[in-house]
Amino acid sequence: MKLKKISNTVEAPTAPENSDNRSGLSRREFLRRSGIMAGGGVLATGLAPGMMRKAKAATTEAGGETKQVRSVCTHCSVGCGVIAEVKNGVWVGQEPAFDHPFNRGAHCAKGAAVREHGHGERRLKYPTKLVNGKWQKVSWDQAINEIGDKLLKIRTDSGPDSVYWLGSAKFSNEQAYLYRKFAAMWGTNNVDHQARICHSTTVAGVANTWGYGAMTNSYNDIHKSKAILLIGSNPTEAHPVSLQHIFKAKEENNAPIIVIDPRFTRTAAHADHFLRIRPGTDVPIIWGMMYHIFNNGWADETYIRQRVYGMDEVKAEVAKWTPDEVERVTGVPEHQVYAAAKAMA
Repeated sequence: MKLKKISNTVEAPTAPENSDNRSGLSRREFLRRSGIMAGGGVLATGLAPGMMRKAKAATTEAGGETKQVRSVCTHCSVGCGVIAEVKNGVWVGQEPAFDHPFNRGAHCAKGAAVREHGHGERRLKYPTKLVNGKWQKVSWDQAINEIGDKLLKIRTDSGPDSVYWLGSAKFSNEQAYLYRKFAAMWGTNNVDHQARICHSTTVAGVANTWGYGAMTNSYNDIHKSKAILLIGSNPTEAHPVSLQHIFKAKEENNAPIIVIDPRFTRTAAHADHFLRIRPGTDVPIIWGMMYHIFNNGWADETYIRQRVYGMDEVKAEVAKWTPDEVERVTGVPEHQVYAAAKAMA
């Protein structure tokens, strides 16, 4: 809308009296329909995740044979179900498998883009070479010959152990086998796998904490949880597939979700209890929760006696973290810490 200046004020030009009906829609009708649409949007956002179901798509008689093929996402070891839409032998679309026990109709960002690896418009489709700061297309023969010649020169000048062979987590079993044979033919044992690098810190950290360097439970255990505590974790963005199983525990087992984080994350938006701590005060907030658990007799003493070592020392430390001290350090008031501790107990 064009504005015009009248003296020192700015006014919009007066609309014609019949401007409301130019599109055959009166102002009253427009507002009425807008209200219906807004109300429908509010209603949809109020639905619990378990109340939403996949709508059946209408069939089409478009040319070419189209079929749905069930497959598994290859991005990680979770094994989410994928429904691939294949037309004339080409993968043209996909959606998550709603009846799959792992992803339960959800995808992470990588899983949603798994088709793009082989069929994306922006994927690399031919060899390129950096020439004077710009990438130029070269033939396969040129790329293979140049790389092969440089590798052989390195092997001659520095020996076979000068090259580090790193396999990919995207390899199939056959590709991994062939890659290992390639390194052996090259004459070195300096061959590794990307997954080891990715999870080496995980193994050490988890083994130090739980005594076992891998996952100690399954998604089914989450379903049976009576309470879920998330501290330093944001599965809504970092692992949306696992979040579906947290939701299942909340829906079917009425498990309260407790989120402790300096930020109000998307996961915190789903929490029954959100404790917004100061950064770096994770341990004091745990001491504060344990203070209420011990003081109110909520601890499982039988479990502690049979399975926990050094709890007397822990109780002595917890006694120092009174509600006032916890609030001073973490910034979380006593009533919030108490409510979270009660939910956990």
